[in-house]
Amino acid sequence: MKKITIYILFLSVLCSSCESFLDTKPTDFSTPETFYSTEDELNQALAGVYNALAQDGTYGRNLAVELAHSSDEGFYKRNTANINPAHYNHDAANTIVLAAWRTLYEGVNRANLLLKYIDRPEMDEDKREVIKGEALFLRSYFYFLLVSLWGDVPLILEPARDGNKVNTPKTPAEEIYEVILRDMEEALALVKKYSDIGFPGRVSKTAIQGILARVCLKMAGAPLYDLSKLESAKTWAGKVITSGEHELNTDYSQIFINHSADKYDTEYNECIWEVEFWGNRLGNSYQISGRVGNQFSIRSTTAEMYGYAMIGATATLYRKYDDPDDIRRDWNIAPFRYASNTSLEIVYHTEEQIYDRDTGKWRREYEEVVPRSVDFSPTNFPLLRYADVLLMYAEAENELNGPTSDAYDKLNEVRRRAGAYEFSGLDQDGFLQVIQDERARELCFEGLRKQDLIRWGVFQRVMRGVGNDIAGDAPSNLRYAALGYERAIADRQLFLPIPIAEMSLNKAIKQNEGW
Repeated sequence: MKKITIYILFLSVLCSSCESFLDTKPTDFSTPETFYSTEDELNQALAGVYNALAQDGTYGRNLAVELAHSSDEGFYKRNTANINPAHYNHDAANTIVLAAWRTLYEGVNRANLLLKYIDRPEMDEDKREVIKGEALFLRSYFYFLLVSLWGDVPLILEPARDGNKVNTPKTPAEEIYEVILRDMEEALALVKKYSDIGFPGRVSKTAIQGILARVCLKMAGAPLYDLSKLESAKTWAGKVITSGEHELNTDYSQIFINHSADKYDTEYNECIWEVEFWGNRLGNSYQISGRVGNQFSIRSTTAEMYGYAMIGATATLYRKYDDPDDIRRDWNIAPFRYASNTSLEIVYHTEEQIYDRDTGKWRREYEEVVPRSVDFSPTNFPLLRYADVLLMYAEAENELNGPTSDAYDKLNEVRRRAGAYEFSGLDQDGFLQVIQDERARELCFEGLRKQDLIRWGVFQRVMRGVGNDIAGDAPSNLRYAALGYERAIADRQLFLPIPIAEMSLNKAIKQNEGW
């Protein structure tokens, strides 16, 4: 992985970047009046916008773990007495919810500052446009996350400084989505192709096209149900497919081994966009390391392979792998445990022990940064993979035209890589059900499932079913998890509460319904 350099910007923003992206000495504290004056400083500011993706409030922890689970694929494997959004027993004072809100808006404000001063320095115009495009897209992506998690939120497109713009009311979600689409499409014309960048840590044309497909599918589903966006979703996904820039890695497990080992896949380029982490925070140099490696892990308290096993795989997910030849099941759901917390001797689960299994998608044994930290790892987190694009295309095509040969081709391309049987002969509803299950089989634990269930309008029904399954069949020591699923069916759980800290500052904002 590329090494990172620190930059300290206005409001103590920490910025970081790859060597090929930027390689200059750290700067001192600066203000907008004196900063953004050179090409180098614009690049530093852009690195700061990217940095917002890697914080604990976002994919460093919260958006990858607590706020992405529990769902039908994974449950929070801690006693329900713990107050956590993954148990659905949180309220508006919850620090995890607050950290996500604040970090996303910090990312928005960093992008706003950069965009405000983008024309200040004299520099090559093509390079300026690339920086502008990436900043525009990242701001739009932050808003996509905000509107998905909270619904109507304040839309702020100018820098917030010196306490101004505090009392800002919510903007209707429909208006925010239109800004997201507008800015992403503008950004698409400005950024580079993936093949010109060469790695997935920066935004490329195909990354924007793939995320546009995701945004349009969300708009076509709950709560907007704007079915006119289905054609757009298919078009954007199709552009990624026909670009020739990406293909499926022939080895499913290698995708996630690469994430843990801090390596890029330069042969297949299946990972189109990912959040980059590096280091283990045990040295003196600045490092951005995340929690994916030790939170999604097999339980162990050994120094060599410390794992919290924070997310447990559900029996519901395990049963979705109905083909015994599907290689993804025993990779995504660890088929073994360690003999004890202090031993790395492998003990395989019995066929009946389907509730006891930890996640196995990212495994600490492949981390090459040693010694391994108890709390942090360099494991990268995928935001968009080519397999996701194929499944989005198949879903949109089915919704528009039924299960055509085109839709089957994309679905079965993903299944062939997994070694699973291919589908045929389904009606439109049957194909949609297969797509819903296939997205779980392929993309589980990648932070997409809960929002998928919500946009399909099935979240509450599915959560009730998983809760009943756990309450009735899980071992007694795990049945506490059913309480979280019982809470999840409340209407208010479709969105997070506006944090109390925000409510106390912003007198123009109203709390989300039910909170």
